[in-house]
Amino acid sequence: MPDTIGAMTPTQPARDGTRAVRAGLVAAVAYALIGWRGLLVPSLIRSVEPFFGRDDAGMGLYFLATALAYGVGSLVGGRLIRGLGPRIVLPLAMVLMGIGLIVQSLTDLWAVFVLFGVMVSLGASTADVGINALVLDQFPHARGRALNLIHVAYSTGALAAPLTLAAVLAAGASWQLPLLCSGVAALVVAAALALTVPGEPVHIETVKDREAGRNRLPTFLLVMALAVCFYVAAEAGVSDWLVRYLAPLPLAAAGTALTLYWGGIAVGRVVFARVGSRVEPLGTAATMATAGGLALAVAILAPIGPYTPLLFGAAGVAFGPVFPLIVAAAGSRMPGRSATVTTTLIFAAVVGATVYPPAIGFLSVAVGLQVAMAGTAVLAVLAGVTTFASRRLGRQAGVLDPIRAR
Repeated sequence: MPDTIGAMTPTQPARDGTRAVRAGLVAAVAYALIGWRGLLVPSLIRSVEPFFGRDDAGMGLYFLATALAYGVGSLVGGRLIRGLGPRIVLPLAMVLMGIGLIVQSLTDLWAVFVLFGVMVSLGASTADVGINALVLDQFPHARGRALNLIHVAYSTGALAAPLTLAAVLAAGASWQLPLLCSGVAALVVAAALALTVPGEPVHIETVKDREAGRNRLPTFLLVMALAVCFYVAAEAGVSDWLVRYLAPLPLAAAGTALTLYWGGIAVGRVVFARVGSRVEPLGTAATMATAGGLALAVAILAPIGPYTPLLFGAAGVAFGPVFPLIVAAAGSRMPGRSATVTTTLIFAAVVGATVYPPAIGFLSVAVGLQVAMAGTAVLAVLAGVTTFASRRLGRQAGVLDPIRAR
């Protein structure tokens, strides 16, 4: 079914720029909190495992359950956005995330911790889809810049987590306190979203777009989704297990490595937010994904030492623009179908996060954590190859030339 919510013709009045910016700023804060949430348990893993009496395989099951929930949320979230609009769905998603985090901070039962971790993931993924769709709709003439900037917010939240949490624990606070504070913050952000997000996104949709929406998804979008799947499997695999992988280093140093990794991702996105209009998005995303895979290979195969955090930071810089550039390219190719684009690509991202990062826990027990982590480098290179393939398929379909992610 085509995305027709708020459909309008190109002759209708443009949206209120001030309102769009206001909604975008609040959405950026929400996205930063979602990024922070993604690093909470991985950063606290050395405390969570002994508290609940779990090993790496047990944590792998936790990551699997929450990743599956993220996938369900991404699929349901797209439908809810199309049916109810972002003003209702986004605040409710953040409320779900907030309540889940608060309960996780209060329980001492592993089953309850996992159950409400699933609830947190459902809320976060629904908000993830909604925020990306909102940005595509509210900034149709600057999608590349806007998406890179909104993903900078996500990266900023993620990079702030490891060192902040390490400092909190070093100060003697319980590991549950950050979960509790994060849950309260999510409830506050939910209220802000309810006050600022437009009732319905504004779609630029033509008759041609509506007709195309009745057909199956184009092949180039499906290959883009495969590229996103490989990329996120690599990105999330490193993010979830880096602190554990660097166990030979002090917790502060391991936290620094994770911060540098996400700091590098943020830097990459800031740079491409400035130059995005002057680069071809899919070719650039493919090149950066491949470069990130090679940087990961060096970081993982080299002996763990004082320079290891810098190597992961370099991989992060390369990874930074990959996902937003792919989403921007897809959104530009399929105007008026932002919910479909974001649902498809974010679901693909969830598949990547569901399959490989949890598997790292089992591979760690079977063949060693270094071998399992090396798989992330292979996946990143595969992301580059498939992104190039989607670019070629798009050109053959006559939809990708000329390309500029505005």
